[in-house]
Amino acid sequence: MAVAFNARVYGTINGSPPYTDANGATSFSRVNDWNYPALMSFPAGAGVQISPLPNGTLVGGAYVYSVIQVAPSGLNVHGEQYVSDSSAATLATARG
Repeated sequence: MAVAFNARVYGTINGSPPYTDANGATSFSRVNDWNYPALMSFPAGAGVQISPLPNGTLVGGAYVYSVIQVAPSGLNVHGEQYVSDSSAATLATARG
């Protein structure tokens, strides 16, 4: 099992799974898209959850297909949710 995995992320969001509105389209309550994507490293253990998006949506100039949820820990009292252009299956494979 891997200790960590990398993912290209395009911003942070607020919302809760399954991230859809009443019509079934991808919807977030808040989007903070970044000017440039970042390659971030995430721990592979418990505390990180990967959720698929029902359909791709444009965030930060790219279509994103998954949400990486990081639980609060240490000095971070609030969890974060990052959006990635990789599918949930690809990230789960990288996670190990």
